[in-house]
Amino acid sequence: MGFWQKSMIAVACSKPLRAMGEAAGRKTGLSDQFVSAGDADGHVARALALQARGIRISSFYLGEYVEDIGQVRETVDQLTKVMPGLHQAGLDVHVSIDPSQLGYMQDPAILAENVDLIAAQIKEIAEQADSAQTIRLMIDMEDFDMVDDTLALHHRLCDADVPVAQTLQARLHRTEADLGDMIARGAMVRLVKGAMAPPASVAFTNRDQIDRNYMKLAGMMLSDTAQQSGFFPVFGSHHRELVMSIAKLADQNGWSRDGFEFEMLYGVNQPLQRELLEAGYRLRLYAPFGQDWWAYAWRRVGENPRNLGLLMKSGFNR
Repeated sequence: MGFWQKSMIAVACSKPLRAMGEAAGRKTGLSDQFVSAGDADGHVARALALQARGIRISSFYLGEYVEDIGQVRETVDQLTKVMPGLHQAGLDVHVSIDPSQLGYMQDPAILAENVDLIAAQIKEIAEQADSAQTIRLMIDMEDFDMVDDTLALHHRLCDADVPVAQTLQARLHRTEADLGDMIARGAMVRLVKGAMAPPASVAFTNRDQIDRNYMKLAGMMLSDTAQQSGFFPVFGSHHRELVMSIAKLADQNGWSRDGFEFEMLYGVNQPLQRELLEAGYRLRLYAPFGQDWWAYAWRRVGENPRNLGLLMKSGFNR
């Protein structure tokens, strides 16, 4: 982890800075801009408002790299509480989880128990849903040394017929092979550039290299092979040039605009969000809820320094 990432993590974890930042965020509205709601009921209401504009959501309860087992239990409680409300509202929703917030930091058995509890609820809701509704568990990808365990979790849930999807990182050298396996499975994959930078031995470290690999992987996701297998692509990006290149490739390869999605962070780059919706593309927003917004925002900056500019500029482009 580089100096920038360590610095931003330190900002995120600093209790004094967090207290000052959260106070300022409440006064300025910064927290409201990037977090959908402080609680489950508010999150469902916000999701309904977004649905009225043609926007789907990925629900995420705030909290990452959780070391306190009490916070792990709180995360499970909040997710199991919000899902019935999302279902009753008739929403198409992904429930995003980080393994590190559900027990990975404590014990693999705790993670398995918690994920199985959430997955069972999702499977039950999915079986009750009508054709207009979808609920799916979206597993986020975190640090490089967690990849194998995270993919094993996805495969186990998939084999148990749980509606599940997986995030993959274009930054990693191994992702081309991992994506090929997912395409063969007819899975759903959300492709992102990647978070904390691992060493050059396992990852692309240059921005242009990462962008080129992202487009290479996007080509795999929008191939005839992927379409024939039932694979569903989700592209996580806020950068217009990359997004428009993917949209053009999808059109050239004969994909309907309903056959894949773009996903962006709630509160970021609203002009591009509007452009995609007006062009008839499916748009999903990664919509966090809860109180731990300070750590969430600064970890996003730690992952990619350009996110600081995106966060700040978004306040002037609403």
